[in-house]
Amino acid sequence: MKLYLMLPLIGLLGLGGVAQAQMPQYGYGPSPYRAAPRANPTTEAAGVLREGMDKLIEFLAQDERPNKLQVAAFLDKEIAPYFDFAYMAKWVAGPGYARMSGDKREALAAKLEARFLGTLAKKLARYEGQQVRYLRPRLARRGSVNVPVGILRPGSYPSKLEFRMYRSKDGWKVYDVAANGRSVSSYYRLQFKRASMPAQPMPYRR
Repeated sequence: MKLYLMLPLIGLLGLGGVAQAQMPQYGYGPSPYRAAPRANPTTEAAGVLREGMDKLIEFLAQDERPNKLQVAAFLDKEIAPYFDFAYMAKWVAGPGYARMSGDKREALAAKLEARFLGTLAKKLARYEGQQVRYLRPRLARRGSVNVPVGILRPGSYPSKLEFRMYRSKDGWKVYDVAANGRSVSSYYRLQFKRASMPAQPMPYRR
């Protein structure tokens, strides 16, 4: 099945030196919340992702192209709810998350959301209507689901995207996106680690 996808996300993922796709385990795997058993979680997760894509497709297909403010408002209202930025913040901060106050945790999640959606809004201007094909979703660790898609005529875009989702108490959420095996959450984690490192003292010179 061929559908238009929010390819501007890919702009977030063309990052050199980013960690590979599989997230290390630091005790922050997908939420331990356990909902009632579902018949087919992979189909369910893929369906939620398609729902979000359809909203974006309809928005971009308007006769009059939306301006930057309209794009930002749309992403904040319609697309952000499909992501779990609080979980992303928890993984990005790693073991140090347990030592953060509630305010600092919320601030980090808000910063990641603003950065993610802000970059996405900028990349929307480069959308060229490339088509994608949904590939077979698969179960991952702790009940999470990976929904891969292949890019047709990728041009400057990666040839494969993967949306990583888990079932939270509020439904299926995206907690990471990877392009050609590179994870955006891993990239943010690296940046957070660098920003948190104390400055090295200057070597003593006589």
